[in-house]
Amino acid sequence: MADAEDRTEAPSARRLEQAREDGNIALSREVQVFAGLAIGALALLMCVHQADALCAVLRGVLDHAGDISGVPGGTFGILGSVAWAGALAVLPVCGLAAVGAVATGVLQTGFLLRPQALLPDFSRVDPISGLSRILSGTTAVEALKAVAKCACFGVVLWWQASSLLHDQARAMGDDAGSLLREIVRILPGTIGALLLVQLAIAGFDVLWQRMHRLSGLRMSRQEMRDEYRQTEGDPHVKGKLKMLRARAAKRRMMDAVKTATVIVTNPTHYAVALSYERGVSGAPRIVAKGVDEVAARIRELAQDHRVPIVSNPPLARALYPLPLETEVPAEHFKVVAGIIAYIWRLRSPPRRGAPVG
Repeated sequence: MADAEDRTEAPSARRLEQAREDGNIALSREVQVFAGLAIGALALLMCVHQADALCAVLRGVLDHAGDISGVPGGTFGILGSVAWAGALAVLPVCGLAAVGAVATGVLQTGFLLRPQALLPDFSRVDPISGLSRILSGTTAVEALKAVAKCACFGVVLWWQASSLLHDQARAMGDDAGSLLREIVRILPGTIGALLLVQLAIAGFDVLWQRMHRLSGLRMSRQEMRDEYRQTEGDPHVKGKLKMLRARAAKRRMMDAVKTATVIVTNPTHYAVALSYERGVSGAPRIVAKGVDEVAARIRELAQDHRVPIVSNPPLARALYPLPLETEVPAEHFKVVAGIIAYIWRLRSPPRRGAPVG
């Protein structure tokens, strides 16, 4: 195992993929908290009728707090009514907030499911490893983040509640309904301010989690060399790399068809795209070629981008075996030059349109 001082290289794509499979991902809990708060706030606005019912029950309790002898069930009846009204008002909000927090966590993990994470890990109960985690730099950062979060929330709550505290003498003489209306009045501003604070904290936490994860996955030069040897020796990886290279080469070849000078065809089985720039190229070059389905795709792209198509079966069969980016051989140069000259003579500037010949 390489020392931390030796890990100077950024993690490779393979190491990042393996870390993700092992459950090592940049998961921000603060983003989940923000999503829960935001969706909970929206749910609170949607369930405002339930909040009105709870306020009505609380208003009745406060107005008759000194005389409960006439209430059916007495104290337990009042508590039951308050609990039921509170559950109807709180449960939808808490439920939607929990769903939002869980959904945000799933989105951050990219729908990564690891059933093995449910298995017991007895290394977690090791006191030595537990002490090292407590004294680690990560724990210190989390503690500072929690203190800063509590301080910010405290400032916001104090600022929002200052109007109530300022008018507490007047509020003491008001009825319960007036007090509840005052609380409802400052509630949207309080929730909005808390959401802004939590959004800032979540943004910082996302950056911190990503930087911390990449820092922990950094590799030494020896690990890079070992991984390269293992990767290059894996036949499955080689096959995948070969397929990706072939796909990229085909994409580049098809892009070259769009700017070719002429397409020479068989006319249906072979298609060879030639490119020539007057005064720049020494001779026309083969920039794309194909048979059957690939040839049909080349002809289709040529028609879409107004590249002339010329049917010359002997020339198409003769040029097809040559590698891409090869200049037209001398024995075929006269025929190719005649085709290009004919295209140039059709119109000035050349018309790149429907198939020619």
